[in-house]
Amino acid sequence: MRVATISIYKQATYQLGRLTSDLNEANEVVSTNLKVSSASDDPSGMKQVVTINSDLAALEQYQVNVDQAQNVLTTAETALDTMADQLSEMKLLCSALSNASASYQERSNAAESMSLYLDGLLDLANTDAYGGYVFGGDDNRTTPFTYDDDDNPTRVTYNGSSDPVNISTSRNTNISLDCCGSDLFYEDEIIVDATNNKIVFTEDPGTGDDNLITIEATITSGTYSKEELAAVVEDTLNQASKEKGYEVEYDEATNTFSIGTDGSRDTPMSVTFEAIQTETVRISNLKTDGENFKNEKINIVNKTALTEYTPVPEGTKPLTFTYTEDGTWDVSNDPGYGLPSEIDASVESIEIDVNDDGGTDIVVNLNGEPGVGDTVSFDIVDGYENASILPDLGFESETVILETVTSDVPVDNNPFLVYIDPSDPEKKNIIDFTETLLDGGGTSVQLTAEIAAGTYSAPESYAEAVEKALETASAENGNRVNYSVSVAYDEDAKVSFTISEDTDTGRQLESFDLLFHSGTNAESRSAAGDLGFKADEDVSSAPQKGKEATWSIWDTIFDLKEALENDDVDGIQRAMSRLDNHYESLTSSISTVGRIYGSTTTTEATISNSDLTLTTRRSTVRDADIVEAIMDLKSAQTVYQAALSSTSSVMGLSLVDYMS
Repeated sequence: MRVATISIYKQATYQLGRLTSDLNEANEVVSTNLKVSSASDDPSGMKQVVTINSDLAALEQYQVNVDQAQNVLTTAETALDTMADQLSEMKLLCSALSNASASYQERSNAAESMSLYLDGLLDLANTDAYGGYVFGGDDNRTTPFTYDDDDNPTRVTYNGSSDPVNISTSRNTNISLDCCGSDLFYEDEIIVDATNNKIVFTEDPGTGDDNLITIEATITSGTYSKEELAAVVEDTLNQASKEKGYEVEYDEATNTFSIGTDGSRDTPMSVTFEAIQTETVRISNLKTDGENFKNEKINIVNKTALTEYTPVPEGTKPLTFTYTEDGTWDVSNDPGYGLPSEIDASVESIEIDVNDDGGTDIVVNLNGEPGVGDTVSFDIVDGYENASILPDLGFESETVILETVTSDVPVDNNPFLVYIDPSDPEKKNIIDFTETLLDGGGTSVQLTAEIAAGTYSAPESYAEAVEKALETASAENGNRVNYSVSVAYDEDAKVSFTISEDTDTGRQLESFDLLFHSGTNAESRSAAGDLGFKADEDVSSAPQKGKEATWSIWDTIFDLKEALENDDVDGIQRAMSRLDNHYESLTSSISTVGRIYGSTTTTEATISNSDLTLTTRRSTVRDADIVEAIMDLKSAQTVYQAALSSTSSVMGLSLVDYMS
């Protein structure tokens, strides 16, 4: 059968095109070293490549996250380490300024340096890295720490977040950087020791001044959380009290402490808590010039004997002792004790009897033998001691008073008469008040108690009517609080009314307020006058709340500055204890930061291993075997050349070739 020339041509052209495509593909594999470069090459393989590329891109971002985290953590560790060093400097400064060798002027000068420490610590707390503040939590674009007044700061405000920054290191894993300033520079625990373990309070059971009892209670030393401190202060009060029934609570939502009573007393009582500053005496500006003296120390044996003080300002005329050839100490600048002109020398010490009773009142330990002409001098100055826990509870005023709601203007009982005319539109028979329930029900709207009309010729009958009116108003509001209105008489037959909750039926109230001044009926129908209360004052029966208890580094330094300015040695020692606590917290935080950094290096290694594994898998699917690819190219070239030669021979035949 004869084959048409056109058919031969088409078949040859098709085969050459196919071989050309094979040759191009083989050539591309060799040139790109990729056996899968598009979906048409291998749809299944290309899908694997796309997935692997996506995973590799994610790993690259995770590595960027880790790099950023490591930068932040390194910066945080450096800042915290520098802050810890500054706290150490302040501790050493406090140690030097709280002993007898320091003078008032030295403490005053040191107070000025506190501003520099504050500024330095604030700058460190506002350290930034990667365009954000390191200690601002996850709100790291806002300056985390600011003064309340840049020119005359009294406190530092935290403006950041309490939530830490979290970085993603895999699809299901985050690392918390744990660098929130609210955690690092504000303590959750406090050390109670001899510098802040006192609570002094006076109980007035309402039976006369002769029965006032002042109690000084000591809180067990230890480290306490805020909740634990509230509990231990409450226990200490009730153990020391003659009357019992105290409640001390900590409110986490407002970060405040409150002191109150549990409502168990049937009779009124007023309690005054005092941040007492006990007057005392101390030694200051101790100076010695003996070559053999080492680590000199002075000790007051009998404070009550020190009744005379050296002239002020300190250092102008200190009490001075000079060693003589006779082996005695010459005395000069006696402030008024009548000391002898010379006293006998003891071995390596000076023993001073200022009141001439034969006992030693002051001992100077020289820790070395004196030489002729050696001198020892010091000032005797007045001071005070203050180891109250109240400032740590947020009570900054000197006194905190708890009392039941009792008449402040005794009502004359000669005779007692309250007449309420039902037809009088301005009759004084209204008590506006609010109630706050213990169960968290909150403060009610204003309630109005209306005392029934009638003639009350005895305080007891009037008290009964007031009690009934209060209970009726409470019941109408749904609270159903039971009240007790009691009567007390003084020596002049004048009566006082006390309004409280009747706890025999179970306590419901946290507090209540009598709105004699701000109530709706304050100016028209208030019964304040008949009950002996001042009409222009509201009266509250509630626990006393302190200010926010922050226990921060900043609070400590502000308090230290004040103590230095006031020459308050006890305040300086108190600050030392708190600085110790801050230092321990900072060093612990540095360890935590180091631990987190260590976890990032582990994560970094994991990312690197995953990257290598994925890259290898992609290479297996996508990359060509170069030797095999070259051989395939050679083969394709040979086939292509052979096809060209054959086609050329076939396509060269003419019709004559078929004629024979």
